[in-house]
Amino acid sequence: MAAPISASADSLPAFGCANASGGTSATAATISGVRIAHHDGYDRLVIGFATSNGVPSYTVQRQASSTFIRDASGASASLEGSAGIKIVVHNADIMPGAPADQKPRLPEVREMANIGNFERVASYGVGLRDQACIRVFELSGPSRLVIDVQTPPDASAASTLSSEPAAVAGQSAATASTSVPQDLAATGQPASTGQHASAPLALIAIGLLVLMSGLAITGIRRFARR
Repeated sequence: MAAPISASADSLPAFGCANASGGTSATAATISGVRIAHHDGYDRLVIGFATSNGVPSYTVQRQASSTFIRDASGASASLEGSAGIKIVVHNADIMPGAPADQKPRLPEVREMANIGNFERVASYGVGLRDQACIRVFELSGPSRLVIDVQTPPDASAASTLSSEPAAVAGQSAATASTSVPQDLAATGQPASTGQHASAPLALIAIGLLVLMSGLAITGIRRFARR
């Protein structure tokens, strides 16, 4: 069971490769939105609630595919990635206008979609690059449910290399990030190759030789006319 904790990094729970559950069954809430971002060592999903009376009952279940079954309709929903997480929040609905599908294409979290909002049960599917360990906890003021998906510490640039899921060339995040030249990664433009330092000197020398040759030819012609 996850419990409300402070936002201090020292008090965060450890990552684990098991399902999670928590919340309070008596709490009713409305989901106001979902935020997704990468941090050093993990991708973070934050489900926010419109009230501060706690987090309703929920389950977070890991799975070996990124295909989910939509609630009520039973239709299949295939998300980006090769693994997934299903998040179910009970006694909750979703605020109108909240994003239904997001594709952040982070090192692990490739896509997140609302796959159910029926009879006060809200469900989300999360497509992952591959199976990864998670940590789940609750925050208060306002009430939030946080799911962190573990990534390699150096995976921060993985999502910037391609808009496609993990299948690109089969590179790991660390390998792929080194394929971007430092100048291109930093400025968005390749560095100018410039000219070798000796090039201007050579041009000046050639110009002087041409000038001297011209003067010599002019002098010879004047001497010949005398």
